[in-house]
Amino acid sequence: MRKITFFLLATLAGLVGLFSYRTSFGEAVPRSADGATLARPAPGLIVGDRLVDGDAVVTDYGTVQVRVAFAGGRIIDVVIVQKHTVHEHSLVLNEFALPRLREQVLAVQSADVDTVTGATATSRAYLDSLQSAIDRAHTR
Repeated sequence: MRKITFFLLATLAGLVGLFSYRTSFGEAVPRSADGATLARPAPGLIVGDRLVDGDAVVTDYGTVQVRVAFAGGRIIDVVIVQKHTVHEHSLVLNEFALPRLREQVLAVQSADVDTVTGATATSRAYLDSLQSAIDRAHTR
């Protein structure tokens, strides 16, 4: 009887842990040195048509950099300037992840999209480079 009770309690504890696990904590809210929340620029403040390069983001698998085309305050295209080429596996992930990321970005018009499963490092580097291009376009 003790073994059954222990087994049931262990199972219950495991299920509670499983269902309370959070898979994503999201992005931290940027704050200034005095603790005030920093707001990102509002979309649509980009004047004219322009091409803006994002930062080159270095990962363990190589460097990722994007070039963003803006027209009328909207993102009309995202082109890869640099991508991971260190491993054969990186090349396969690039072909899988980069088109999906581009589609998501064009659909939502921001860098606030989900990473591609299996290509987390590539996705994060792509989105970081994209966000830096968007930020640069707003500050010009």
